[in-house]
Amino acid sequence: MSSEMRNRFAMATLLSAALFVGPVIEPASAQSGDEKTEETITLSGENRSKMQLTVYPGNLGMIAEQRNGTIPKGVKTLRIEDLPQTIMDDTFLMGAQKDANLVWHSLRNTANGPATMYRLLQDQVGKTITIRRKDDELVEGTLLSIDGGALVRTLDGIEQVPVEQIIISDLPGNFATSPAIEATIGSDAALDHISLAYLLGGVSWQTAYVGQYDSAQNVLNLSAMARVTNQTGTAINDAQLRLVAGDPNRVTHTPMAKAARGEMMMSAMADSAPGGSAPDRETMENLHVYGPFDGLSMRNGDVVMMPLIASQALPATRKVIFNGSANLYYAGQSDVSEFSRPDLEIEIENDGGPDEKSPWPAGTVRVFGQSESSVTGFLGEDNLSLTPVGRKATIRLGQASNISGTRKVTAFDRKARPSMPDEITANMEWSITNGGERTETVTIRENVPADWVVTGEDHKHTKPQPDLIVWTIEVPAGKEVNLSWSVKSTR
Repeated sequence: MSSEMRNRFAMATLLSAALFVGPVIEPASAQSGDEKTEETITLSGENRSKMQLTVYPGNLGMIAEQRNGTIPKGVKTLRIEDLPQTIMDDTFLMGAQKDANLVWHSLRNTANGPATMYRLLQDQVGKTITIRRKDDELVEGTLLSIDGGALVRTLDGIEQVPVEQIIISDLPGNFATSPAIEATIGSDAALDHISLAYLLGGVSWQTAYVGQYDSAQNVLNLSAMARVTNQTGTAINDAQLRLVAGDPNRVTHTPMAKAARGEMMMSAMADSAPGGSAPDRETMENLHVYGPFDGLSMRNGDVVMMPLIASQALPATRKVIFNGSANLYYAGQSDVSEFSRPDLEIEIENDGGPDEKSPWPAGTVRVFGQSESSVTGFLGEDNLSLTPVGRKATIRLGQASNISGTRKVTAFDRKARPSMPDEITANMEWSITNGGERTETVTIRENVPADWVVTGEDHKHTKPQPDLIVWTIEVPAGKEVNLSWSVKSTR
């Protein structure tokens, strides 16, 4: 067995011991013995006694489960049925109690996929089948071959028949509508259960933040829900759920089931987070784990939502930002005032929550506010990147409606220089009008070449970047404030 396979099976010990209460479980190890299989034992979904679902970013999940059964010692084949359609079979793990000395000889995925009909017809070669003609006439014949098309002998002779016209009366006894893993194993002791773990696609989660913004107090009450979607092609019943935030490295695309319903339901798992409080959280290397949530049940296509982060009252820094649009090098080509509305943003800092350690997972933030008559309304939404504790996040609400500005070139001079860029001097003016009922702190940003310098201004600027000049100006309610400044090139 390859070192990769040994490492993969070595994970089963950690999974089983950590997730399931019971004896310490060690992984099965592959052997190449040629012992004769004594019997086949089917373990269906009805044999499942415990299940944990961990959902990662990027349409990836991991299921760890335990299936009970009477499994005698010796060599036998386990047929493990009712697996998700999106199972990644090359991640399949299996283990049992330590004293069983479990070994495995082979694993086989008997999934029925796009070639299901072809596989069924393979079992019908030499048998009598029924053909449906275009006029719905039913004709019996013997299936001779399906290589390169179905050849059928009827009373009329041998003919090639489209597969979609063939009717099969019976399904094989081991036929399953979902993937099934057949594992040939051996053990020195009888087993009463097998522990399994595997990766799968088609299950995903997103963070949906809700913010209530009190603009008078500049406070954002921020909470979050987890939105879990099941598109695995199968139901998930009574699972313990964990949600992982972070960026695990991936080299493969995960499969997804085609069918999915557009239904949405609120989770009944609120009992696992009393009062809408945040779930427990732990770390796993570079990842952050939220949960567990108990009792997750989802049909294929369902969307379940549950509390993720308890409400936090966060001080917000309000920002009203104007950005100069015209390139100053060509500013002299127009003397028309440029009207603009500023971006309205709020900045918050992650204080870590109740445990002072919780990052904010990436997600969509939707912010609401109240009018003077206490009517709640939608203010805007933005994407939030994963924000560690102590870091700030900016939420753009949209463009302010009570504040406007005009930007105008009041003087411009260009002098040509041989073998050098033109020498530029320019005088600029901003006029900012505040039509609201509160004093606003306005930020004006101008991009200029890094080697240009400000030669005059009536408000002091800062230069956070070599090519960015910034002014921060208070504009009283109902007033207009002007900013005049001059700039010139230096080479």
